[in-house]
Amino acid sequence: MPDDFSGTVDDILQNEHLLTQAQLEAIEREIKSSQPLTSHLLPISVLAQQYKADDTSNINDDEQCGFARAASFLCGKYASLRKVRGDGNCFYRAFLYAMCERLLSRRLDHRNDDDDDDAEFRRVKRTVVDSLKWICRQGYDEYTIDMFHEELVDLFDFIERASSETSSKEGIDDDHTKAVPSENVMQQLHSKLNEEHAASDYCTWFMRLMVAGQMKSNPDRYLPYILVENYNDVHSFCSREVEPMGKECGMVQVSALAECFGVRVVIEYMDGRMGLGGERLAHHVFGGEVDDDSDVNKEERTSITLLYRPGHYDILY
Repeated sequence: MPDDFSGTVDDILQNEHLLTQAQLEAIEREIKSSQPLTSHLLPISVLAQQYKADDTSNINDDEQCGFARAASFLCGKYASLRKVRGDGNCFYRAFLYAMCERLLSRRLDHRNDDDDDDAEFRRVKRTVVDSLKWICRQGYDEYTIDMFHEELVDLFDFIERASSETSSKEGIDDDHTKAVPSENVMQQLHSKLNEEHAASDYCTWFMRLMVAGQMKSNPDRYLPYILVENYNDVHSFCSREVEPMGKECGMVQVSALAECFGVRVVIEYMDGRMGLGGERLAHHVFGGEVDDDSDVNKEERTSITLLYRPGHYDILY
């Protein structure tokens, strides 16, 4: 398997009938050993370098040129990239990491403001805290899922606590107590979301339930989109395409999660179809709408940007 492999379990499952269980487990181990859950921040130039040097790809020459042109376009628009493990959960992990990173960074930037009142953080955390009850109203057992909900709440508690204990500079704060530098707090978040079989996995699965709950509570909103996937009802779609770990998500899941959290998700689509006409790369925006009774205006809503390549998501900056 090449070092720059960015495929997903979903790619592999297309040929699952040709593989033994031992082979599938070996592939999974290789993915885990070669890809962290989320990488450190990388210069966007690695994207162009990958497609310039990638002569082992199975895509045709026209698509390869399209990918290279798209990479060049993105290099002129963005500064950095964070890769996410291609294990079938990449969208959820990317969403979780980017959202938490943005919320923590915002709190760190404004921690010394006299009138700091982070309404956006409170709004998102309230969504998380309240989510257990409305998910259970969709038929899920509270006893079974409570532990996963607690992990997500604990993650937001960490963001709130850590951002309150930091100092913008090394040393002693005004109260003569040791304070944690901001960069250390960001590293703590990175480490927390890169522990194997820990917070990232637990929170990812609970967010899958949030997507399912969002869809089940608004079936008429989502049914037209799943009919084209040959599903006749939302419950069947969720049980097969949303709830299981490792299942890739389509646009309906992306939309549901963005709407559930009220987070704006911008996705740049890099699918090999960018031509020679100098056109912009296709992108779509999901979520971020503001309710009439919200105390957070549209400009203050959390916004994240993801890169989509066939079957995979990474984070753009």
